Amino acid sequence: MTSLNHLKDVEGRSVWASTPENSIDLKSIFESIPTKTKLEQFFQLLFLIQKQFDEKELPVVVQLPGIIEVLLQSRVFTDLSFPQKITSVILRKNGNGIPVYQVQFSKGEVRFPINDGKGFATWEQGMCQKAKELVFYPGFSFQVRKARNSKNLVVDHFDKVEIFGEFGTRKIFSIDLSYVNLEKVEFVEGTDQGKVKTRIAQREFQTNKHSSFFKFIGTLIPNTSRQRIDW
Repeated sequence: MTSLNHLKDVEGRSVWASTPENSIDLKSIFESIPTKTKLEQFFQLLFLIQKQFDEKELPVVVQLPGIIEVLLQSRVFTDLSFPQKITSVILRKNGNGIPVYQVQFSKGEVRFPINDGKGFATWEQGMCQKAKELVFYPGFSFQVRKARNSKNLVVDHFDKVEIFGEFGTRKIFSIDLSYVNLEKVEFVEGTDQGKVKTRIAQREFQTNKHSSFFKFIGTLIPNTSRQRIDW
């Protein structure tokens, strides 16, 4: 809370309002039982900050060192070197007036090992699917909102982020994949689970050999699963 109270954007505006309501909401993120995953805490915190601003006040640009201090103090990252690669966080509105977060990095590609490098595995399509790393690119962006019919938090419209790992199918066809685009995550309230929507990334076709037919249909078909989602 101290770091949030000191956080200002590039125009000198306070990013956080110290109110009893915000204090309660902040405690619900970091002191909930069961404890929320680090990944959900990260997005819940950004959603709470987003609520501080009216549409006409956007964009809001926060740079170093303030944003790093908040992320380190909140302990939403297991790998503390990751937030130090962030150079700015921008909250802007898209053409429809919807708030969008955009994150800039100091490098052209930033890889974040999932679950301390051990990854998370699920059994689907006749094989063990294993998410190993999140791969971010400058301009990484997303939208954060509450689900319409539940208390779940939804993060969608992801851009410039991929999941690296071992994916594919062992059913009618045997296909191995390394890169998928992350499209949507719905954090299921009261659990460490998330409904995750992915789609085959263009980088997959640039990195590994696949048939022309699979290249045509591969990016058209999304995959949705419920699994442990964290970093």
